[in-house]
Amino acid sequence: MSERITGIVLTYNGEKYLDQCLNSLNSCVDELVIVDSGSVDKTLEIAEKYSEKVIHHDFENYGKQCIYAIEQASNRWIFILDQDEILESKLIDEINYLKKSGFEHDAYSIGRRNFLFNKEIKHGGWGNDFVIRLFDRNKAFPTDNNFSVVKTEGHVKRLKNKIIHYPCDSIDKYFAKMHSYAKISAKEMLEKNREFRLYNLLFNPLYRSFKKYFLQKGFLDGMHGFILAVISYYFVFLKYLKLWELTNINHENDNNG
Repeated sequence: MSERITGIVLTYNGEKYLDQCLNSLNSCVDELVIVDSGSVDKTLEIAEKYSEKVIHHDFENYGKQCIYAIEQASNRWIFILDQDEILESKLIDEINYLKKSGFEHDAYSIGRRNFLFNKEIKHGGWGNDFVIRLFDRNKAFPTDNNFSVVKTEGHVKRLKNKIIHYPCDSIDKYFAKMHSYAKISAKEMLEKNREFRLYNLLFNPLYRSFKKYFLQKGFLDGMHGFILAVISYYFVFLKYLKLWELTNINHENDNNG
């Protein structure tokens, strides 16, 4: 008897790649749970072609949205795919083979080929990009933060084939995404009682961009690598700047209270 898998996709205005995403995932799962956080494009129209479980849920952060989606799943095995990701045909075959033969591990990590601004990025931390996406929900779980990863104390196996990932198509959209991520990250730091320190604002962005461009050899990706190193500086700077802003707002509220 083959294993059954619930595929999970979180959506928000993701019409561009969603049809390819869901079509590929639908080829190796037995149920699709799609959780949307208020799309106004054709996302819902596309989603409803593939699943009867298209659910609205307000977005707090990526991890909590994943946890909510898993609670709606009928099966023990879970496959999480982002709306801008597509399974390679060989990966679909690999997963279907595992379903028939039986899963021998508690979770499976899958490599991603990342394409930004019309180019595959192979350095700067993007090349060796493995994420746990297929797992036994009784043995593994997503963390509840924005940069959520699946955690497990069980056995993890790397699959041979990969996910195609299109994180962003334009500079404007990528900066907007970083702005949103920075805001959520600052809020999470504040909730964990992280205090603002000027040296974090000054030096952490520098180190992040240096690491991306030099230590992780982002320069080998040419102009793309340089742009991504600069954007990584911007993200870290903005994250701590927003922490400073939130800290000041809290102090003002305390003083006024």
